[in-house]
Amino acid sequence: MLGHRTIELAPEARNTVFGLLTFAGLVVAVLWQPIIGAVSDRTRSRWGRRLPFFLVGGLAAIAALFLIALAGSVSSLLALLLLLQVSTNTIQSPSQALIPDHVPSGQRGAAAGWKAALEIVAFVVGRQTSGRLVAAGEVLAAVGVAAAAVLAAVAVIGLTTRGTTSASPPLPRPTLRSTFGIDRRAHPAFGPWFVNRVMVWGGFIALNTFLLFFVIDVLGMAEARAQRFVGDLSALMGIGLLLVALPAGSLSDRLGRRRLVAAAGATASAGTVLLLAVPSTTTALIAGGILALSVGVFLTTSWALATHIVPRSEPARMLGLANIATAVGSALARLSGGLLIDPVNRISGGVGGYYLLYGIAGLAFLVGTAAILRMPDDAPG
Repeated sequence: MLGHRTIELAPEARNTVFGLLTFAGLVVAVLWQPIIGAVSDRTRSRWGRRLPFFLVGGLAAIAALFLIALAGSVSSLLALLLLLQVSTNTIQSPSQALIPDHVPSGQRGAAAGWKAALEIVAFVVGRQTSGRLVAAGEVLAAVGVAAAAVLAAVAVIGLTTRGTTSASPPLPRPTLRSTFGIDRRAHPAFGPWFVNRVMVWGGFIALNTFLLFFVIDVLGMAEARAQRFVGDLSALMGIGLLLVALPAGSLSDRLGRRRLVAAAGATASAGTVLLLAVPSTTTALIAGGILALSVGVFLTTSWALATHIVPRSEPARMLGLANIATAVGSALARLSGGLLIDPVNRISGGVGGYYLLYGIAGLAFLVGTAAILRMPDDAPG
């Protein structure tokens, strides 16, 4: 829906506007998640320390979704996207702490597998539904489906976590330093994990964010057909993700998570090279399958590893900081696409900007793989 609104409001600079819009939104996510996480860790209420944030964030997110569908200018689209980021990250930061809150250490790989599998189902169903509704001109219907999903998510979390409390002692009032600070000596694994997450996730986001425009400009499809093709490709990737997410999580509990994270990055780089070497609808489907397997392993094992890095007393804050890596990777990918694709396309007189960005994504996968292999040998996972 956001891509469609960008095409409507800024058709001649859609890559630049889309990249800068989403970059600005992710800057908000980087700053907001650790703050809400620190407040959530310290919250003591009869509803527990997570549920109040799900309720407030969910209602605000629904309002922002509908307003984005009705935005009349790029500036209003930006303001509403920032509101959406604040709202969704008010939910996301406390929700990330649910695994360390409730799951024993030896089962967190399997739990992360279930988390990744259900997120994949959401991605596939959401992308398929929205792609077809937007292609048919039913933008508000697509937003209505998204709003219903948010309500259902908040209801499920409310029913399962209401009144649960942590056994950890009360924490001191958060400060700017205590919220954003990391003791590298106490957490030596955090740095390599962070670099790996930025690079590998950034590569995935670079490929996915501009995929609709890549299909339109490089493969020569009209927007309506491209929306359906990207929806079908998302479904294929979702199937691949589901095939590996659960077994990868259980396997990581036994074999170790770093090896699987490294393998995911190397395989993703190979899939990107294939897509660039022979750009076609068939190759896009094959490369999509390879990338899906890589993403499935990465999502499961990377997050399972993160839950072992964080202390039990502050899981929401620490995972909020960990998720800065996710946000930074996403932000860099969107900013790079926004700044590179359209200008390089104009200079090259073709579609060179897409090839440059996707080549950078393939290199980022390899850099991330090298980083995770440098994690200390005595680090957890």
